[in-house]
Amino acid sequence: MCREGGALVKIQSVRHIQLGVNNVLVSFDPQEKHPSELKELLVRAWSQAAPSTVKGKLLEVPVVYGMAEGSELETVASNANMSIEETIALHTSVEYHVACIGSVPGFAYLVGLPDPLATPRRTVPRTRVPKGAVGIGGPQTGVMPMDMPSGWNLIGMTHLDLFDPQRDTPSLLSPGDRVRFISKSSLK
Repeated sequence: MCREGGALVKIQSVRHIQLGVNNVLVSFDPQEKHPSELKELLVRAWSQAAPSTVKGKLLEVPVVYGMAEGSELETVASNANMSIEETIALHTSVEYHVACIGSVPGFAYLVGLPDPLATPRRTVPRTRVPKGAVGIGGPQTGVMPMDMPSGWNLIGMTHLDLFDPQRDTPSLLSPGDRVRFISKSSLK
């Protein structure tokens, strides 16, 4: 699926397309197309879709690992059978890709997490995770763009402001962009 929704935007009754990590939400006018007819068109478009080859911008995210309030860096390291240093080295060794923006404004679901770091989400989510917390939720990693509830495992903190409604483009990241985490000793 391309960033703009590809063939889906050409279907007459389609009003809005929201791409997900492994799904797509399509809003449509049922007065223009019957849902069963639209379903056939969507299945055909989905089966013919190819991943976007467009490379978005690269954002380097400075992270102080282990500094998140209630950090679970040790849990993630233990789950991966690695030392904390090895875990940080592995987390910073790859370039992640923004699959979609969702959950809250500016929250980028980042794919490309090395398999050993995949850690199940917490069974009881926190009611408040601070803005800037870097976390791992299953096979994905991401940065909290605001104080928010989350069941992700917190591994570090960044000072980057991923969402600011006052900017011309409020979300710092878009689908297709790339992220590289950089380990820092402080966020000065």
